[in-house]
Amino acid sequence: MSEHPQYWSSEVTATDRHDVGGGVFATGSAQEIAQAVIDAARDDGAPETIERRAMAKLTFYENRAGHKLSPERRAILEDAKTIVRADAQR
Repeated sequence: MSEHPQYWSSEVTATDRHDVGGGVFATGSAQEIAQAVIDAARDDGAPETIERRAMAKLTFYENRAGHKLSPERRAILEDAKTIVRADAQR
């Protein structure tokens, strides 16, 4: 084990090939967030995995924010998840 162990989240952040974009989670509307994660998921690879990849990005952010995420931002993220699911049905 290294002298400075890294958290699993830092590895995921470092190896994620397509970043969603700075600040969209913190200040964006549900539609902006959903579009950003869908676009990033489309850039990542296979079309059949777009919804799964987009949802993973949303969940990852939500989990990393943890208790610091305000109820208002959490509600916006939940709305973004609904938009992502609806987009995948098209």
